[in-house]
Amino acid sequence: MEKIPVVSRTNALVKKLRKLSDKKYRAQFGEYVAEGKRWVSDALRLCPQNVVAVVRSQSGGFEGADYVLSDEIFAEIADTQSSQGVLALMRIPAPASEFCGDCCLFLDRVRDPGNMGAIIRTACAAGYNDIVLNDCVDVYNPKVIRSSMTGVLNVRFHAANSLDVLKENGYACVAASLGGQNAFESRLSATKICLVIGNEAEGISPNVLRACDACVTIPMSQNMESLNAAVSAGILMYVLKYK
Repeated sequence: MEKIPVVSRTNALVKKLRKLSDKKYRAQFGEYVAEGKRWVSDALRLCPQNVVAVVRSQSGGFEGADYVLSDEIFAEIADTQSSQGVLALMRIPAPASEFCGDCCLFLDRVRDPGNMGAIIRTACAAGYNDIVLNDCVDVYNPKVIRSSMTGVLNVRFHAANSLDVLKENGYACVAASLGGQNAFESRLSATKICLVIGNEAEGISPNVLRACDACVTIPMSQNMESLNAAVSAGILMYVLKYK
């Protein structure tokens, strides 16, 4: 039976979906919103237990939605201008407590949503399944969700303000730093590596940098001083894993 579209802006679901654009309410409800047919399909396939509800617009062509909103209401809620007419209300999983791969990331105060999303997406592609976050942008920020291309569904997020937990789990911590050795010439004997990426403007904080076991850098032309954090992270993830 065709569902009757929600047309009221005071509807409880509509009000919640609006609120979840704010980090405060994402933390309060333990939920976030993700848009797009591919995103919703992947969520239903990879982690159906975390899909609270699927919501589509009245003219949206997604089968099996739990709720239907009028096109006008959906357009007001959608974070993208060219929405595909479907979104998922997702449960935020608890921070991970165990590490399962030989390569992981420690992100120290990465604050730009676009950078965070690109780093998560590349981490998935490179097989870095664990990401430790220290005072970073919210990974469930709509811009992070959009730019990670479902990456948040494929990694485990950990919270820590030091490298202690990595060292306890046997990882050698390698900092991306301008003062490090050439990453393409470095010789790291460790079997488990954690790549440490710092803040876009300030780099890695001094206390975290001091705790690192090695520092590497990407050689550049004299005409350029640095690379974007996400670009640097992407290059180094592959270099450290496949050398």
